[in-house]
Amino acid sequence: MNKKRFLNIFIIATTFVVLAIISINLNTSNYGFENRGKLFLEDFTKNVNGINTISISSFDNNINLIKQNNSYISESGYPLKKGLWENLITSLSLLRIEELKTNDPTRHAQLNLLLPEQNKSKDEDDGYGTKITLKKDDETIYSSVLFGMVDRSVGGISGGQFARFPSEDQTYLLKGAIRMPTTKSDWFESLLLSIKKNDVQKVRLNNKNGIIEILSKDDKLNLTIPENVKFDIDDTQLSDARDIINSFYFYDVKKASNKYSENLPTLTFKVKDGLVITITSTNPKKGGESWVLINAMSKDIKSGKLAKEINQKTRGYEFLANIITSDILRWKPQNLAIKDKKS
Repeated sequence: MNKKRFLNIFIIATTFVVLAIISINLNTSNYGFENRGKLFLEDFTKNVNGINTISISSFDNNINLIKQNNSYISESGYPLKKGLWENLITSLSLLRIEELKTNDPTRHAQLNLLLPEQNKSKDEDDGYGTKITLKKDDETIYSSVLFGMVDRSVGGISGGQFARFPSEDQTYLLKGAIRMPTTKSDWFESLLLSIKKNDVQKVRLNNKNGIIEILSKDDKLNLTIPENVKFDIDDTQLSDARDIINSFYFYDVKKASNKYSENLPTLTFKVKDGLVITITSTNPKKGGESWVLINAMSKDIKSGKLAKEINQKTRGYEFLANIITSDILRWKPQNLAIKDKKS
C-alpha cells in the first residue's frame, strides 16, 4: 500500500469516526436513546410495599384494588382470581423504555392514549387508554400512567406497549406490557350458578305486574300463571326464563346494602332435590342491566351442599346481571306473547 492510498483511507476512516461521534452526541441528548433499557417506573420495586391502592380506569375495566394483609382485594371485598394482581405488579415492575415517541397531543388517539374519563360515549370509542393510578398509604399518588396500544414488533414475550403520563403529552414505546384482565368481570370467578336446564322444575316471577309461573315437565315448558291468556305464547321466552340459571355470570359486583325495599321483583327457581334459588332485582325502577341479590335454600341433603356453596359466593354482595335476566325481571304477561311478524 503506497503512502497516498494509506492517507486517503485514514482520512475516510477518520471522517466516519467523527460522524459517528457526532451522531452519538446528538442521540444522547434524545431521552429515548439515552434511557433505552431503563426502567419506566423507577424505584417501583422499592416502593411497592407502600402502595395501598391500585386504581384502574378504562371503558370496561374500572376497579380499585385495595391492599389487605400483603395482598390485594377488590374494593367490594369480593375475592379476585388467583394470580391476577401479582401478574399486574410484576408486569409494571418489568416495563423498560424502548423509544421516545410523539409529544403531539393530536396523535394520542392513534396510540390509544386519550384519557378514559374524557370518553362521554355510551359505546367504546377508539383512542382511549387504560389509566393505572398507584396510591400510597397516605392516599398520595405514587404514579399514574396511561397505557395504550400494544406493539408486538418489540422484542420479548409481551412485546411492547405505548404509554404516557396523564399530565404530559410525551409518549413512550415500552418494552413489555401490562398483564391484567380487559374487563372488570374477568378479575373474578364470575360464574355463580350452573344448573342443568332439565333439573329446573318451576320458574316463578313476582313483580309489580303480577305473577308469572312457568312449569317444566318432561322438558316441555308451560305457562301456568296467568291462566287462560288470550295470546299465543312464545316458547323461546319460556326457555329464556328457565335457562337464566343454566350459566349465570355476573358483570360487576358490590357490597350489599343493609336495607332493601319490600316486594322487590324476584325470580324463584324450584330445582330438583329440593333446591330453591332466588334472584331479586334491587333497582327495579331503572331500565337496562339490573343489580341482583342471589340466594339458595334447601332442606334436602342431596342439594344442601350445593345451596351452601352458592350462598358462600353470593351472600353479602349484589351482582350486575346481563340484560336478558334484567328484562325478564321486569316482564309483564304480554312479554310472553308471540310478536306479530312484520312483512
